Amino acid sequence: MKQILWISGRVPSPLYSGDALYSAGLLEALVTSRQAAVHVFGTQRDGHRSDDKLFGLPGVTCSMVRPTPGLGLGSLISSLPRDAYQLASAQVRKDLGNLLGRTWDWIVIDHANSAGVLDMLEDCRVPICYIAHNAEGLVRPLVAQEFEGLARRVVMRLDAEKYRRLERKIVELADAVICITSDDASYFDRFSRNIHVIPPVHLGPVNPRRTIVETCPRALVLLGSFEWAAKQRNLQQILDGLVPTLRRNTISLQVVGAVPEAIRARHEGDPFVTFHGRMPDVRPLLDKCRGGLVAEVLGGGFKLKILDYAFAGLPIFGLRPALTGMAPEERSAMFEAENLSEIGDLIVRNIDDLEALNASQIELQSLAAQRFGLAAGTERMSRVFLR
Repeated sequence: MKQILWISGRVPSPLYSGDALYSAGLLEALVTSRQAAVHVFGTQRDGHRSDDKLFGLPGVTCSMVRPTPGLGLGSLISSLPRDAYQLASAQVRKDLGNLLGRTWDWIVIDHANSAGVLDMLEDCRVPICYIAHNAEGLVRPLVAQEFEGLARRVVMRLDAEKYRRLERKIVELADAVICITSDDASYFDRFSRNIHVIPPVHLGPVNPRRTIVETCPRALVLLGSFEWAAKQRNLQQILDGLVPTLRRNTISLQVVGAVPEAIRARHEGDPFVTFHGRMPDVRPLLDKCRGGLVAEVLGGGFKLKILDYAFAGLPIFGLRPALTGMAPEERSAMFEAENLSEIGDLIVRNIDDLEALNASQIELQSLAAQRFGLAAGTERMSRVFLR
Protein backbone atom coordinates (compact mmCIF):
# COMPACT_ATOMS: atom_id res chain seq x y z
CA MET A 1 0.00 0.00 0.00
CA LYS A 2 1.56 3.26 -1.15
CA GLN A 3 1.49 6.08 1.41
CA ILE A 4 0.94 9.46 -0.24
CA LEU A 5 1.01 12.93 1.30
CA TRP A 6 -1.20 15.23 -0.77
CA ILE A 7 -0.42 18.91 -0.11
CA SER A 8 -3.33 21.03 -1.30
CA GLY A 9 -3.20 24.78 -0.73
CA ARG A 10 -6.96 24.71 -0.28
CA VAL A 11 -8.38 21.29 0.44
CA PRO A 12 -10.60 20.11 -2.45
CA SER A 13 -13.87 20.24 -0.54
CA PRO A 14 -16.64 21.23 -0.91
CA LEU A 15 -16.87 20.64 -4.65
CA TYR A 16 -18.05 24.08 -5.79
CA SER A 17 -15.10 25.05 -7.98
CA GLY A 18 -13.20 23.57 -10.91
CA ASP A 19 -9.92 23.19 -9.03
CA ALA A 20 -11.63 21.27 -6.22
CA LEU A 21 -13.46 19.03 -8.69
CA TYR A 22 -10.29 18.20 -10.62
CA SER A 23 -8.31 17.39 -7.47
CA ALA A 24 -11.13 15.34 -5.95
CA GLY A 25 -11.52 13.34 -9.16
CA LEU A 26 -7.82 12.43 -9.21
CA LEU A 27 -7.91 11.53 -5.53
CA GLU A 28 -10.91 9.26 -5.89
CA ALA A 29 -9.43 7.62 -8.98
CA LEU A 30 -6.20 6.88 -7.12
CA VAL A 31 -7.73 5.39 -3.96
CA THR A 32 -10.18 3.37 -6.05
CA SER A 33 -7.15 1.27 -7.01
CA ARG A 34 -7.08 0.09 -3.35
CA GLN A 35 -3.29 0.26 -3.56
CA ALA A 36 -2.82 3.75 -2.14
CA ALA A 37 -3.64 5.54 1.10
CA VAL A 38 -3.73 9.34 0.76
CA HIS A 39 -3.47 11.95 3.49
CA VAL A 40 -4.71 15.34 2.29
CA PHE A 41 -3.25 18.37 4.05
CA GLY A 42 -4.03 22.01 3.46
CA THR A 43 -6.08 25.06 4.36
CA GLN A 44 -9.84 24.87 4.75
CA ARG A 45 -11.67 26.82 2.06
CA ASP A 46 -12.63 30.18 3.52
CA GLY A 47 -16.31 30.36 4.40
CA HIS A 48 -17.02 26.81 3.22
CA ARG A 49 -17.73 23.79 5.37
CA SER A 50 -16.06 20.66 4.02
CA ASP A 51 -18.35 17.80 3.06
CA ASP A 52 -17.99 14.03 3.24
CA LYS A 53 -17.95 13.33 -0.49
CA LEU A 54 -14.17 13.14 -0.58
CA PHE A 55 -13.13 12.55 3.01
CA GLY A 56 -15.59 9.71 3.46
CA LEU A 57 -13.73 7.64 0.85
CA PRO A 58 -11.86 4.56 2.08
CA GLY A 59 -8.14 5.28 1.96
CA VAL A 60 -8.44 9.08 2.35
CA THR A 61 -7.62 10.95 5.57
CA CYS A 62 -7.31 14.69 6.02
CA SER A 63 -5.93 17.37 8.30
CA MET A 64 -6.68 21.06 7.79
CA VAL A 65 -5.76 24.44 9.20
CA ARG A 66 -8.02 27.46 9.30
CA PRO A 67 -7.53 30.14 6.64
CA THR A 68 -5.36 33.10 7.56
CA PRO A 69 -7.36 36.36 7.71
CA GLY A 70 -6.28 39.38 5.72
CA LEU A 71 -5.55 40.34 2.13
CA GLY A 72 -2.06 38.87 1.89
CA LEU A 73 -0.46 42.28 1.36
CA GLY A 74 2.80 40.89 2.73
CA SER A 75 3.17 39.07 -0.56
CA LEU A 76 4.05 42.39 -2.19
CA ILE A 77 7.48 42.20 -0.54
CA SER A 78 7.73 38.42 -0.83
CA SER A 79 8.99 36.30 -3.71
CA LEU A 80 5.72 34.34 -3.50
CA PRO A 81 2.51 35.19 -5.35
CA ARG A 82 -0.31 36.32 -3.10
CA ASP A 83 -2.25 33.05 -2.97
CA ALA A 84 0.80 30.90 -2.29
CA TYR A 85 1.94 33.38 0.36
CA GLN A 86 -1.38 33.28 2.21
CA LEU A 87 -1.62 29.49 2.02
CA ALA A 88 1.85 28.98 3.55
CA SER A 89 0.98 30.35 6.97
CA ALA A 90 3.03 29.65 10.09
CA GLN A 91 0.47 27.07 11.19
CA VAL A 92 0.60 25.33 7.80
CA ARG A 93 4.38 25.14 7.99
CA LYS A 94 4.31 23.83 11.56
CA ASP A 95 1.77 21.10 10.83
CA LEU A 96 3.46 20.15 7.56
CA GLY A 97 6.77 19.82 9.39
CA ASN A 98 5.17 17.22 11.66
CA LEU A 99 3.73 15.33 8.70
CA LEU A 100 7.08 15.26 6.91
CA GLY A 101 8.46 13.29 9.83
CA ARG A 102 6.37 10.33 8.73
CA THR A 103 7.25 7.82 5.99
CA TRP A 104 5.84 8.56 2.55
CA ASP A 105 6.18 6.94 -0.86
CA TRP A 106 5.09 10.08 -2.73
CA ILE A 107 4.46 13.74 -1.94
CA VAL A 108 1.96 15.60 -4.14
CA ILE A 109 1.96 19.36 -4.66
CA ASP A 110 -1.59 19.99 -5.82
CA HIS A 111 -1.80 23.35 -7.65
CA ALA A 112 0.87 26.04 -7.86
CA ASN A 113 -0.76 27.90 -4.97
CA SER A 114 0.28 25.00 -2.70
CA ALA A 115 3.99 25.63 -3.31
CA GLY A 116 4.62 28.34 -0.73
CA VAL A 117 6.11 25.49 1.32
CA LEU A 118 8.40 24.30 -1.48
CA ASP A 119 11.54 25.15 0.51
CA MET A 120 10.51 22.51 3.08
CA LEU A 121 10.62 19.82 0.38
CA GLU A 122 13.87 20.67 -1.39
CA ASP A 123 15.96 18.24 0.68
CA CYS A 124 13.22 15.63 0.85
CA ARG A 125 14.22 12.20 -0.44
CA VAL A 126 10.68 11.28 -1.41
CA PRO A 127 9.48 11.45 -5.05
CA ILE A 128 7.40 14.57 -5.70
CA CYS A 129 4.49 14.87 -8.12
CA TYR A 130 3.22 18.27 -9.20
CA ILE A 131 -0.42 18.51 -10.27
CA ALA A 132 -0.71 21.50 -12.58
CA HIS A 133 -4.21 22.91 -12.90
CA ASN A 134 -2.96 25.40 -15.48
CA ALA A 135 0.13 26.53 -17.31
CA GLU A 136 0.46 29.45 -14.93
CA GLY A 137 3.43 30.98 -16.74
CA LEU A 138 1.28 31.34 -19.85
CA VAL A 139 -2.16 32.08 -18.46
CA ARG A 140 -1.58 34.58 -15.68
CA PRO A 141 0.23 37.24 -17.75
CA LEU A 142 -2.65 37.13 -20.25
CA VAL A 143 -5.17 37.54 -17.45
CA ALA A 144 -3.23 40.46 -15.96
CA GLN A 145 -3.20 42.49 -19.17
CA GLU A 146 -6.99 42.32 -19.50
CA PHE A 147 -7.70 44.44 -16.43
CA GLU A 148 -8.33 48.16 -16.40
CA GLY A 149 -6.50 50.53 -14.10
CA LEU A 150 -2.74 50.91 -14.19
CA ALA A 151 -2.15 50.13 -10.51
CA ARG A 152 -4.17 46.94 -10.59
CA ARG A 153 -2.59 45.80 -13.83
CA VAL A 154 0.92 46.36 -12.42
CA VAL A 155 0.13 44.37 -9.26
CA MET A 156 -1.35 41.51 -11.26
CA ARG A 157 1.59 41.44 -13.66
CA LEU A 158 3.96 41.24 -10.70
CA ASP A 159 1.93 38.40 -9.21
CA ALA A 160 1.89 36.63 -12.59
CA GLU A 161 5.68 36.83 -12.83
CA LYS A 162 6.00 35.39 -9.32
CA TYR A 163 3.72 32.52 -10.34
CA ARG A 164 5.85 31.89 -13.43
CA ARG A 165 9.04 31.65 -11.38
CA LEU A 166 7.42 29.51 -8.69
CA GLU A 167 5.95 27.16 -11.26
CA ARG A 168 9.37 26.72 -12.86
CA LYS A 169 10.88 25.79 -9.47
CA ILE A 170 8.12 23.25 -8.79
CA VAL A 171 8.49 21.55 -12.16
CA GLU A 172 12.27 21.38 -11.87
CA LEU A 173 11.98 19.80 -8.40
CA ALA A 174 9.19 17.37 -9.31
CA ASP A 175 9.82 13.78 -10.35
CA ALA A 176 6.48 13.69 -12.21
CA VAL A 177 4.07 16.32 -13.53
CA ILE A 178 0.36 15.77 -14.06
CA CYS A 179 -1.49 18.25 -16.26
CA ILE A 180 -4.99 18.46 -17.59
CA THR A 181 -4.51 19.01 -21.35
CA SER A 182 -2.00 18.21 -24.08
CA ASP A 183 -1.52 21.95 -24.62
CA ASP A 184 -0.29 22.27 -21.03
CA ALA A 185 1.91 19.21 -21.54
CA SER A 186 3.60 20.91 -24.50
CA TYR A 187 4.38 23.89 -22.28
CA PHE A 188 5.81 21.78 -19.43
CA ASP A 189 7.77 19.57 -21.80
CA ARG A 190 10.50 22.23 -21.89
CA PHE A 191 11.18 21.68 -18.18
CA SER A 192 10.27 18.05 -17.43
CA ARG A 193 10.56 14.68 -19.12
CA ASN A 194 7.99 12.82 -17.00
CA ILE A 195 4.66 14.42 -17.89
CA HIS A 196 1.28 12.72 -17.68
CA VAL A 197 -1.87 14.17 -19.23
CA ILE A 198 -4.77 13.15 -17.02
CA PRO A 199 -8.13 14.69 -17.95
CA PRO A 200 -10.77 15.28 -15.27
CA VAL A 201 -12.66 12.41 -13.70
CA HIS A 202 -16.40 12.98 -13.57
CA LEU A 203 -17.67 12.48 -10.00
CA GLY A 204 -21.28 13.55 -10.44
CA PRO A 205 -24.33 11.59 -11.51
CA VAL A 206 -24.97 10.43 -15.05
CA ASN A 207 -28.50 11.25 -16.12
CA PRO A 208 -30.50 8.63 -17.98
CA ARG A 209 -30.87 9.57 -21.61
CA ARG A 210 -33.15 12.59 -21.80
CA THR A 211 -35.12 14.06 -24.68
CA ILE A 212 -35.36 17.81 -25.04
CA VAL A 213 -38.97 18.57 -25.91
CA GLU A 214 -40.84 21.66 -27.04
CA THR A 215 -42.13 22.41 -23.53
CA CYS A 216 -38.55 22.72 -22.24
CA PRO A 217 -37.87 26.43 -21.54
CA ARG A 218 -35.79 28.33 -24.10
CA ALA A 219 -32.95 28.72 -21.63
CA LEU A 220 -29.20 28.18 -21.36
CA VAL A 221 -27.31 27.48 -18.16
CA LEU A 222 -23.89 28.81 -17.16
CA LEU A 223 -22.24 26.93 -14.31
CA GLY A 224 -19.24 28.48 -12.61
CA SER A 225 -17.34 29.64 -9.57
CA PHE A 226 -16.84 33.36 -9.99
CA GLU A 227 -14.50 34.13 -7.09
CA TRP A 228 -11.28 34.63 -9.12
CA ALA A 229 -10.94 38.01 -10.83
CA ALA A 230 -10.44 36.38 -14.24
CA LYS A 231 -13.69 34.46 -13.90
CA GLN A 232 -15.56 37.60 -12.91
CA ARG A 233 -14.17 39.29 -16.00
CA ASN A 234 -15.32 36.36 -18.15
CA LEU A 235 -18.81 36.54 -16.67
CA GLN A 236 -19.08 40.27 -17.27
CA GLN A 237 -18.00 39.83 -20.90
CA ILE A 238 -20.68 37.16 -21.38
CA LEU A 239 -23.36 39.32 -19.77
CA ASP A 240 -22.40 42.35 -21.86
CA GLY A 241 -21.62 40.60 -25.14
CA LEU A 242 -24.12 37.75 -25.33
CA VAL A 243 -27.16 38.51 -23.20
CA PRO A 244 -28.47 41.34 -25.46
CA THR A 245 -28.74 38.81 -28.32
CA LEU A 246 -30.46 36.29 -26.06
CA ARG A 247 -32.85 38.94 -24.75
CA ARG A 248 -33.88 40.03 -28.28
CA ASN A 249 -34.73 36.42 -29.06
CA THR A 250 -36.48 35.67 -25.75
CA ILE A 251 -33.82 33.20 -24.58
CA SER A 252 -32.85 33.29 -20.91
CA LEU A 253 -29.51 32.67 -19.19
CA GLN A 254 -29.46 30.82 -15.87
CA VAL A 255 -26.23 31.52 -13.92
CA VAL A 256 -25.24 29.10 -11.15
CA GLY A 257 -22.45 29.89 -8.71
CA ALA A 258 -21.34 32.62 -6.33
CA VAL A 259 -21.47 35.94 -8.20
CA PRO A 260 -20.23 39.27 -6.71
CA GLU A 261 -23.03 41.57 -5.66
CA ALA A 262 -21.76 44.36 -7.94
CA ILE A 263 -22.33 42.17 -11.01
CA ARG A 264 -25.70 40.91 -9.80
CA ALA A 265 -26.90 44.46 -9.12
CA ARG A 266 -26.15 45.57 -12.70
CA HIS A 267 -28.59 42.98 -14.03
CA GLU A 268 -31.22 43.10 -11.32
CA GLY A 269 -34.70 43.01 -12.78
CA ASP A 270 -33.61 41.55 -16.12
CA PRO A 271 -36.13 38.75 -16.84
CA PHE A 272 -33.61 37.05 -19.12
CA VAL A 273 -30.81 36.68 -16.57
CA THR A 274 -31.28 34.73 -13.34
CA PHE A 275 -28.58 34.33 -10.69
CA HIS A 276 -29.16 31.21 -8.62
CA GLY A 277 -26.05 31.31 -6.41
CA ARG A 278 -24.63 28.00 -5.26
CA MET A 279 -27.01 25.07 -5.54
CA PRO A 280 -26.52 21.78 -3.67
CA ASP A 281 -28.22 19.93 -6.53
CA VAL A 282 -28.24 21.58 -9.94
CA ARG A 283 -29.89 18.69 -11.81
CA PRO A 284 -33.50 19.99 -11.64
CA LEU A 285 -32.35 23.26 -13.22
CA LEU A 286 -30.34 21.51 -15.95
CA ASP A 287 -33.43 19.54 -16.90
CA LYS A 288 -35.18 22.85 -17.59
CA CYS A 289 -32.55 24.13 -20.03
CA ARG A 290 -31.86 23.45 -23.70
CA GLY A 291 -28.08 23.93 -23.56
CA GLY A 292 -25.01 24.63 -21.47
CA LEU A 293 -22.74 27.61 -22.14
CA VAL A 294 -18.91 27.42 -22.19
CA ALA A 295 -17.77 30.88 -23.25
CA GLU A 296 -14.90 31.85 -20.91
CA VAL A 297 -11.64 32.70 -22.64
CA LEU A 298 -9.60 34.12 -19.74
CA GLY A 299 -7.93 31.80 -17.23
CA GLY A 300 -7.07 28.88 -19.50
CA GLY A 301 -7.42 25.26 -18.48
CA PHE A 302 -10.08 22.64 -18.95
CA LYS A 303 -13.60 23.79 -18.11
CA LEU A 304 -15.04 21.21 -15.70
CA LYS A 305 -18.58 22.39 -16.44
CA ILE A 306 -18.26 20.62 -19.80
CA LEU A 307 -18.55 17.29 -17.99
CA ASP A 308 -21.50 18.47 -15.89
CA TYR A 309 -23.33 19.43 -19.06
CA ALA A 310 -22.37 16.30 -21.00
CA PHE A 311 -23.39 13.83 -18.30
CA ALA A 312 -26.62 15.74 -17.66
CA GLY A 313 -27.66 15.37 -21.29
CA LEU A 314 -27.20 19.04 -22.23
CA PRO A 315 -25.96 20.17 -25.64
CA ILE A 316 -22.98 22.53 -25.35
CA PHE A 317 -22.64 25.93 -26.98
CA GLY A 318 -18.98 26.89 -26.65
CA LEU A 319 -16.22 29.17 -27.82
CA ARG A 320 -13.34 27.26 -29.40
CA PRO A 321 -10.69 28.80 -27.10
CA ALA A 322 -12.78 27.73 -24.08
CA LEU A 323 -12.96 24.08 -25.19
CA THR A 324 -9.29 23.33 -24.56
CA GLY A 325 -8.68 19.68 -23.82
CA MET A 326 -11.59 18.31 -25.83
CA ALA A 327 -10.84 15.81 -28.59
CA PRO A 328 -11.89 16.59 -32.19
CA GLU A 329 -14.70 14.03 -32.11
CA GLU A 330 -16.01 15.54 -28.85
CA ARG A 331 -15.91 19.04 -30.31
CA SER A 332 -17.81 17.79 -33.35
CA ALA A 333 -20.69 16.90 -31.01
CA MET A 334 -20.89 20.50 -29.77
CA PHE A 335 -22.02 23.82 -31.20
CA GLU A 336 -18.76 25.79 -31.60
CA ALA A 337 -18.08 29.43 -32.43
CA GLU A 338 -15.11 31.80 -32.51
CA ASN A 339 -16.51 34.73 -30.51
CA LEU A 340 -19.54 35.89 -28.54
CA SER A 341 -21.23 37.41 -31.57
CA GLU A 342 -20.98 34.14 -33.49
CA ILE A 343 -22.11 32.04 -30.57
CA GLY A 344 -25.14 34.27 -30.12
CA ASP A 345 -26.15 33.65 -33.73
CA LEU A 346 -25.48 29.92 -33.31
CA ILE A 347 -27.73 29.73 -30.27
CA VAL A 348 -30.54 31.62 -31.98
CA ARG A 349 -30.36 29.35 -35.05
CA ASN A 350 -30.40 26.12 -33.06
CA ILE A 351 -32.35 26.75 -29.85
CA ASP A 352 -35.58 25.47 -31.46
CA ASP A 353 -34.00 22.68 -33.54
CA LEU A 354 -34.89 19.91 -31.14
CA GLU A 355 -33.60 17.19 -33.44
CA ALA A 356 -30.15 18.78 -33.61
CA LEU A 357 -30.08 19.49 -29.86
CA ASN A 358 -30.95 15.90 -28.98
CA ALA A 359 -28.52 14.39 -31.47
CA SER A 360 -25.75 16.56 -30.02
CA GLN A 361 -26.34 15.72 -26.37
CA ILE A 362 -26.70 11.96 -26.99
CA GLU A 363 -23.44 11.79 -28.95
CA LEU A 364 -21.57 13.97 -26.44
CA GLN A 365 -22.64 11.95 -23.41
CA SER A 366 -21.53 8.74 -25.09
CA LEU A 367 -18.10 10.16 -25.95
CA ALA A 368 -17.58 11.70 -22.50
CA ALA A 369 -18.38 8.41 -20.75
CA GLN A 370 -15.50 6.75 -22.60
CA ARG A 371 -12.81 9.26 -21.63
CA PHE A 372 -13.80 10.87 -18.34
CA GLY A 373 -15.09 7.95 -16.28
CA LEU A 374 -13.64 6.69 -13.00
CA ALA A 375 -12.11 3.55 -14.47
CA ALA A 376 -10.08 5.52 -17.02
CA GLY A 377 -8.93 7.91 -14.28
CA THR A 378 -7.82 5.05 -12.03
CA GLU A 379 -5.74 3.52 -14.80
CA ARG A 380 -4.04 6.86 -15.55
CA MET A 381 -3.28 7.64 -11.88
CA SER A 382 -1.95 4.13 -11.36
CA ARG A 383 0.65 4.68 -14.08
CA VAL A 384 2.05 7.61 -12.13
CA PHE A 385 2.00 6.36 -8.54
CA LEU A 386 1.78 2.56 -8.58
CA ARG A 387 4.16 1.42 -11.35
